[in-house]
Amino acid sequence: MRLLQLGRQRDDNRFRLWVRLIPYARVTVLSLLPCPDLPSRLRMRRAARKLGPRSPWPEENATSIDAARLALLRLLWLQQQTRRAVRGRHHEASVVLARACLEACILGSYCLHEDGAAAHLDAAGIKSLRDALRFLEGRELVPAEVIEQCIAGLGAPRWPPKVGNMAELVDRVTGGSGAVSLYRMFYIPTSTFFVHAGAGSLMRHVGSRGKVSLRPTRAWTRRSPVRVADACTGILASGIAQRTGRSSTIFSRYAERHLKRALAPMTVMAVVRYAGSATPSQVIRSLKAASRLGTYVWSGQAAGDSVDVRTARIREEFVSALQVAELTNVPPAAIDPLLNYLAAWLAGTV
Repeated sequence: MRLLQLGRQRDDNRFRLWVRLIPYARVTVLSLLPCPDLPSRLRMRRAARKLGPRSPWPEENATSIDAARLALLRLLWLQQQTRRAVRGRHHEASVVLARACLEACILGSYCLHEDGAAAHLDAAGIKSLRDALRFLEGRELVPAEVIEQCIAGLGAPRWPPKVGNMAELVDRVTGGSGAVSLYRMFYIPTSTFFVHAGAGSLMRHVGSRGKVSLRPTRAWTRRSPVRVADACTGILASGIAQRTGRSSTIFSRYAERHLKRALAPMTVMAVVRYAGSATPSQVIRSLKAASRLGTYVWSGQAAGDSVDVRTARIREEFVSALQVAELTNVPPAAIDPLLNYLAAWLAGTV
């Protein structure tokens, strides 16, 4: 606590970089260490199961709330599977399961705030069934028109709602930013770098300095997937409890505790790439540049300079801090706009 208090105190004569890094180091350490929570997890899961769907399933009479409850039931199952994969050190499998938890959480939250969600999901299910039956047409077993006639008897097919659109609707209705934050911080990176076959996932097999390896580079911490799975379960259970007039405290506290221990995949990838390409001398130069920049801003010297001089000085220190092997290969046109913006922003806040 004493170190954190020192970090909050302003010293006009000296800038201590290590004090400013303490909050970030704390989050990193928490994300790497185990989080014993068996009693609270059992209580949360026991309470969440009471929020589950009705049995027997109401079929065509199912409402959007029923669909949200069904999503919670799936989340409880996926939470167990994610924990099992993390314990077994199945890194790729645990990330894919965590992504499934994110999707189920956003879908369940969407059902809570969209009255027509159940009908939309039914129509999307009809489309999925039609697509799954296309193999019969390709093998010339059943004509395409027969398949279309059968599908028409079930209803009108419809494209499923996109995850990003569902997250935006949830935040628009609730007036918050939690669903979109989950989508952008966790769902998109795990889809791009783990699930989808594309440049992002393929380039994980190319390490620093162009070394190709059978094992892909680490793109997330080992325990972050289970943190996300736990948080998603708590978030959806909290939403259902609020909609049904029950206490949501146990769920919201559980979700908050685990969400703040999950690092964003992009942060982990940036650190791994930096550690793999930077030499000790480059790391020392980067730290010195960051310390000089902090001293320049914190001591009041920046406030005495004109905006143009201040911006140029800050940008110069940014460039010095980022002179590592991975970034020197980036075209200037791809990084200069970011450096210019950051320099102008920091210069304007002095």
